[in-house]
Amino acid sequence: MKSNGLHSIYLFFLTLPSLFAQTVTTTAGSINFNLSSAWASPTQVANGITIQDGHIINVPTGTVFYSGKIDFVGTGKLQLIGTGKWMPGPSITSLKSCKEILSYYPMSPSGQYTIDPDGAGSSPSTNCYCDMTTDGGGWTLVLNYLHRGGTNPSPLSRTTNLPLLGSTVLGIDEQGSSTWGHTAPSYLNSFSFTELRFYGVTSGHNRIIHFKTSHLNTINYFKTGVGSMTGINTSFTALISHTAFLPNSASNYFLDQGTIAMTNFPFWLNGTYHWGIQGHGSRWEVDDYPGNSSNHTHHQIWIR
Repeated sequence: MKSNGLHSIYLFFLTLPSLFAQTVTTTAGSINFNLSSAWASPTQVANGITIQDGHIINVPTGTVFYSGKIDFVGTGKLQLIGTGKWMPGPSITSLKSCKEILSYYPMSPSGQYTIDPDGAGSSPSTNCYCDMTTDGGGWTLVLNYLHRGGTNPSPLSRTTNLPLLGSTVLGIDEQGSSTWGHTAPSYLNSFSFTELRFYGVTSGHNRIIHFKTSHLNTINYFKTGVGSMTGINTSFTALISHTAFLPNSASNYFLDQGTIAMTNFPFWLNGTYHWGIQGHGSRWEVDDYPGNSSNHTHHQIWIR
């Protein structure tokens, strides 16, 4: 095993008693550290790892492998290639976002994590759902409404925690659960992000809303509840499944909606295509205009 000057660090960690939960390599032979398939429990890499007999974990040149304590079994080894490095990594629960988790632990799969959005600040840690695959991954879920058609439940503005991800099957009713709700502006300010991602589907048609944006008007509107999404129609990137008319067709924007900035028609084309989550008190709409709550809908917003 190459040391790149870290041999003494390795020895220090390897002579410690086993203090951490551990994950083990699952693929015999040689594999890169940043692949989920390299590990039996990739979410545990921060806590400590075991490299099994006959397994080689490669750290490619120009990359850094962060982990907890390393145990080697038999001929198991960590191979640093070129300028590749190993460093002791932080605990996942000390990290501020899904993006930060992925930056330290790129093998991390999509799923539920615990993060601390403002680090040493006053906000407590919270559970969150991370999408670690879409458009490079690192997305934190901040709005999730899986709504059953024919019902009109109230949205939930969350001020101390985030909605999680449950089902994605249209027609499931998730109202009142831990997967229902959106992040209030006051709480969203605890998070550092530069991108938003919108996703929406409905039983009313086959079009899909799926785009990302760094539009400052929109980010500021969601963080403060003041302003609007004006300009989103020319400041977005359509993602691979996007087939909707919105946001390109948007020409109408509600202003100053406070805690319902994300839900109450933030962007639409009058009488045609809308994004609404109990908009005007009763309308659930995804790139359409049924004018009621009759369709099954699923709305999501993510940050990165």
